Amino acid sequence: MAGSRCVLNSPCSDENIMHYYVFKDVRLPPFCRGKMEEISNFHVREDDVWVVSYPRSGLWLEDLIYLVMHYAEVGTGELSPDSVENGVQFLEYPHPGLESINNLPSPRIIKTHLPFCMLPKAVREAHCKVIYMCRNPKDVMCSFYDFHRMVKIVNYKCTLSQFFYRFFNHKLGYGSYFDHVLDWWNHKEEENLCVVKYEDMKKNFADFIRNLGKFLERELTVEDVTNLENYWISQTQYNKKEDRVGQWKSYFTVLMDEKFDEFLPEKLKRSTLQFDYQ
Repeated sequence: MAGSRCVLNSPCSDENIMHYYVFKDVRLPPFCRGKMEEISNFHVREDDVWVVSYPRSGLWLEDLIYLVMHYAEVGTGELSPDSVENGVQFLEYPHPGLESINNLPSPRIIKTHLPFCMLPKAVREAHCKVIYMCRNPKDVMCSFYDFHRMVKIVNYKCTLSQFFYRFFNHKLGYGSYFDHVLDWWNHKEEENLCVVKYEDMKKNFADFIRNLGKFLERELTVEDVTNLENYWISQTQYNKKEDRVGQWKSYFTVLMDEKFDEFLPEKLKRSTLQFDYQ
């Protein structure tokens, strides 16, 4: 899509709001600088579980995967938020770092937002288990906008209309949302790849857990699913109002919604991928 067709307002005067590191024509967070070759050559194990999403698309999915893989601990009182948080490692983030992740015991749960083309070959070919979550682009854009305003180091001051420009013209970290999603969607038939949708998790949480359990080869009983669901509901961080499906309606103007719907089919016209927006 030509950039001029996407403009609602001119972009922010601060063109590089996060001092992005550009790699393969994709803007990445500055902490990715100097480590992309090491990531490309990162040793992947067959029993790894990789959790992949575009930013603000897979909210808390990595925590849910950890809980499903450690379902026996749920409901015993032995599980803590710290154990869940520490049980998932962020591949490109500075801490704990690639060397530490490489030395973790198996099975590892590794999270990343990197585009398909930048991941190790063994991940792209699903030689380990890969779970990719996608979320409808209207909610993703609004959530990513809030993230930019919330994080002090970014200190984003521009309007949502200007952020719209960035979103559709690939001027945000991790590149094009549409390329990111479609690259994985086009490989969805791979045996070790499970492509899931955020809206499905919100629509029927118990079924979502059961399907994750099957993919992760965990024998979940009815009681296990109930325990997991009850634990999830009890944790306020997983049930924020702003994370609901259709939150975009609180942000979009009529014009923005019309423009979004106008541009969207061109991005997805060669794909079978469909989203729920309500």
